[in-house]
Amino acid sequence: MLAVLGFAVLGLDGNKRSSFGDGIIELGKYGATAFPIVFAAIAARLFKAVALWRSEKGAKLGLLEQLVGSQSLGATVERFVLLGRFDIPGAIVVLLWFLSPLGSQMSLRLLGLTSVNIITQTPVKYFNTTTPAGSMDINSGPDWAVFDSTSDLAYDRPSLIAFVSANMLASTNVLKSPVDQWNNIKVPRLDAMAYSADASNNPWVPIANGTSMTWASLSGLMIQGLNAFGNSTFIIQTSYIDVTCSDPMQTKAGSEGSDTNFFTDMLKSVGLAVHINDASSPFSRGNPDGSNPSLFLDTNSNSFTRFDAPQNLFYASRVALVTGTPNSKLSGIEVYNCSYTTPKIEGNVTCVGQDCAITQVRRWEDAPSSSLQPPFNWVEFSNLLLFIPGSLGDPHSGTASPVDQYMLGSDAPFSPGYQSGEKNFSKVSGADFGKRFTTLINTVWQANLAPFSIPLGSSADFNTKEGTLGWVPAATATAMNVQKFEKLKYAANRSHAIILIVITVVLQICAIVGLVLKEMTSAPDILGHVSTMTRDNVHTAVPSGGNTLDGVERARYLSDMRVQLADARPGDDVGHIVLRSVDNGNESRKGRLDKRRLYM
Repeated sequence: MLAVLGFAVLGLDGNKRSSFGDGIIELGKYGATAFPIVFAAIAARLFKAVALWRSEKGAKLGLLEQLVGSQSLGATVERFVLLGRFDIPGAIVVLLWFLSPLGSQMSLRLLGLTSVNIITQTPVKYFNTTTPAGSMDINSGPDWAVFDSTSDLAYDRPSLIAFVSANMLASTNVLKSPVDQWNNIKVPRLDAMAYSADASNNPWVPIANGTSMTWASLSGLMIQGLNAFGNSTFIIQTSYIDVTCSDPMQTKAGSEGSDTNFFTDMLKSVGLAVHINDASSPFSRGNPDGSNPSLFLDTNSNSFTRFDAPQNLFYASRVALVTGTPNSKLSGIEVYNCSYTTPKIEGNVTCVGQDCAITQVRRWEDAPSSSLQPPFNWVEFSNLLLFIPGSLGDPHSGTASPVDQYMLGSDAPFSPGYQSGEKNFSKVSGADFGKRFTTLINTVWQANLAPFSIPLGSSADFNTKEGTLGWVPAATATAMNVQKFEKLKYAANRSHAIILIVITVVLQICAIVGLVLKEMTSAPDILGHVSTMTRDNVHTAVPSGGNTLDGVERARYLSDMRVQLADARPGDDVGHIVLRSVDNGNESRKGRLDKRRLYM
């Protein structure tokens, strides 16, 4: 049985974990207990059989005494030392008994589990915010977006507001984290890492997560196809809208006059070109409930015609003049003149299980479009500008918009609004404003691409058709994931298994030899039995006969006889120790042995 266990262990070496292998490990634990018991039973019978066989042939008494006394490892060593017969047969008996603890330990350490690194390459899908490859039309945009039409925007506007607000309401730890609250990976801004744009070798730049890191968006990119265990690395190609702004300018005082002249006069007062599409009051545009936020966004272009320079974008706020009567004054409206590009980057993503983060970034040198080409078409861009002022909800006309509060640097943009004169943008530099504007516009833009699937994280469905819950409408991309994970396999201690097999074979030989010698021996087994001392003993009341009975049979017949080691000559000066039979307790008190008495 134990030999079979050894061979089974050798067969499991290097195999993956299984219920059979776990059973072998458990069996090895029981084998450590069973082995010495089985060994003692076989070895003790062998040595008695050898002693009886040798005694029938004629043997030295010392050898017989060693063999008969070898019933356990301790008794064998004791008999070997006390007899003082340090000969080869005695040494063989001792060494054979030492196989018992050795075999027990071998069975206990036969098989274990070890981990090995398995490296595989599998595709993973991720949320793509970049204009699809080959789509170089200056008025192209993503495959689907809420901002595709005014009707879509009106229908999905509550969902977009809820999504953007949920990102703004995230905890401080989440806002600083490389993943959003749904475990989607955030994309860092290149300029937040002192990236050298003119680096000729385009090195990977490590990301130092912390309070100083600025993320392009508060929401991240969904990833699908990762295993729950192991470490993964892959490269994604993505983009974001990067906004840079000059320091704020304040409009000159003037009369609002008619709506037709308001926008034109305000833009001219700060030296900007005139927007030719809409001359109505900009603070009242894009809000279905007619509310007038404290800010508006616009551009001095009326279409996308060329991409040889960054596109224009400006942000105007009257947060310092918010009162119960909006638009009562022109002076004090602050304007940030901004431009935006769309940097294309590659991110090295590192994952532990399904927890991922971008750990390095670099320029995407062979991107399908220029960084000067926006990710949206003109209709989507116009709806984006109309939506952002109310993207965090529409405040009371007498308070600052949550968007204004966020752009002012508030960590709690939904707290009661700044009242007139409490704070204004004169203290917010263009550089700081551009960082926040970048985060805001990317959060809104990503929301419009997949408003119902980003909160699903890795559970988002990249495969089904439009209208399915969790459907990812924007284009998806695929990266080759190099996954490294630890897998448990069996590791056999081959030397232990071989030793156990050898010991088991030796034990089987011992069992066979013991049986053969027992059949070859004619003499009864009387060695080592107390009943043997009653043979031809004049001091025991034993009936005549029974000379051919072995020790066990004789003991069974005489099991009720009361015997005693006693002094047969208690009245002499020198006593004589014998095994005698006694009838009762009174008789047994006579002739009891005394250590102070001399015996022959």
